[in-house]
Amino acid sequence: MSLDVPLQIHRQKEGVAPHRDLFRVSVADSATVLDAIEAAWAWHDGTIQFRHACHHASCGSCAVRVNGIERLPCVTAITDVWDGASDVVVEPLRNFPVAADLVVDVSTLFDRLEASEMSPLRPVEHALPVEIGERPRTDDGTMVAPAGIERFMRFESCIECGICISACPTAALGGKFYGPAGLAAVQRARAEATAATEVDAILGSVDGEHGVWRCHSAWECTERCPQGLDPAGAIMSLRRELTARRLRRLFRR
Repeated sequence: MSLDVPLQIHRQKEGVAPHRDLFRVSVADSATVLDAIEAAWAWHDGTIQFRHACHHASCGSCAVRVNGIERLPCVTAITDVWDGASDVVVEPLRNFPVAADLVVDVSTLFDRLEASEMSPLRPVEHALPVEIGERPRTDDGTMVAPAGIERFMRFESCIECGICISACPTAALGGKFYGPAGLAAVQRARAEATAATEVDAILGSVDGEHGVWRCHSAWECTERCPQGLDPAGAIMSLRRELTARRLRRLFRR
């Protein structure tokens, strides 16, 4: 079945005041929001600027706001955001400079991740909770990684889409705040650290005005994360450890 969807798309280019253009696009009832954007581009206005790549929520590059909520349009069904009458409004992410239309400059996200010294790769766990073939298993049935698996790495679950930054009210204030993605990366590094000096350095890096204490505990980052991660929980974990350290030092006096 075909749907006739009214789609408002944010337009912004140098020399032109920001505004929205309305397109009426015909898409299948199984279409995604990205399909609708592409239909507007293909059949109505080839100058619409938007970003996409994988079409299946792996790259995070297409992230936008749909009806005011951060989403990955490539996996957001049009029927989930359209009531059959009102316009579907598509806007760029917040808290990033708009380059053109729906495209934002996410370099500040990568600046925050770099400041957190996050690596996009991490060691593979030696016990993998999946069932493949006849791999050796522990007593509880968990598959054991094959010999030599320590040579391999896996990507972080964060797809660096920028949604958590867009949803974060603290990030809207600007400044050098690490942001949810950056602080969650620090927490992952802390979880893997064992040497006392390394732990001290990691925790010290976020124990300041641009770190965990700047977070307003809105939890919007966790609510909006398309990967189901919990950056707000990671921030609270760092806060608890830092608070516990301060209390231990206080009671030693």
